[in-house]
Amino acid sequence: MTRKTGFAAAMLIGLSMCWGLGAPQAVLAASMAENKLPPKQIVHRKGIKVLIQVNSRGTLPNGVSKQVMATKMLLNQYAALKMKTGKNYKVAMVFRAAGAQFLLNDAAYDRKVKQPHPKGNPNRAILQMLHKRGVKMYECHVAMKMKGYTAKDLLPFSRIVTTGIGAVVDFGTSGYLVVTP
Repeated sequence: MTRKTGFAAAMLIGLSMCWGLGAPQAVLAASMAENKLPPKQIVHRKGIKVLIQVNSRGTLPNGVSKQVMATKMLLNQYAALKMKTGKNYKVAMVFRAAGAQFLLNDAAYDRKVKQPHPKGNPNRAILQMLHKRGVKMYECHVAMKMKGYTAKDLLPFSRIVTTGIGAVVDFGTSGYLVVTP
């Protein structure tokens, strides 16, 4: 018997013994039991620093960015735990690449985004709320140049960064967990 054949035979014997002892059934039963547990919740913590990278044009049917909505849902979870921005967590957002359009003011959004929504930027109200809750927002200057945006086109609470990817790296090396929902 060759070495490979001997190893394969030993593996088959071992697996058949596990099947006979019910090990795979126990593993299967344990994994099935997991999905019967209540949803795992985040817990109240301090020192959380999150950077949300908004780099996709993906939207919900109402035109709201899926990545902006994910940020809102995260902050809602923190609020439900009575966590406070600045004390328990910090959240920043970098809008780059295709996601750069979501920081445009209403007039610029209507002029510059294909298939604009009739009421301007559908993300504006959520972004204003996030800003009021302490979220810092940064717009990639490279994306602005490529898309023909100017500082006048941006929502007033946003700040321009030289490069979005550079900002993502800087935040990441400053202890922020970088998330791209």
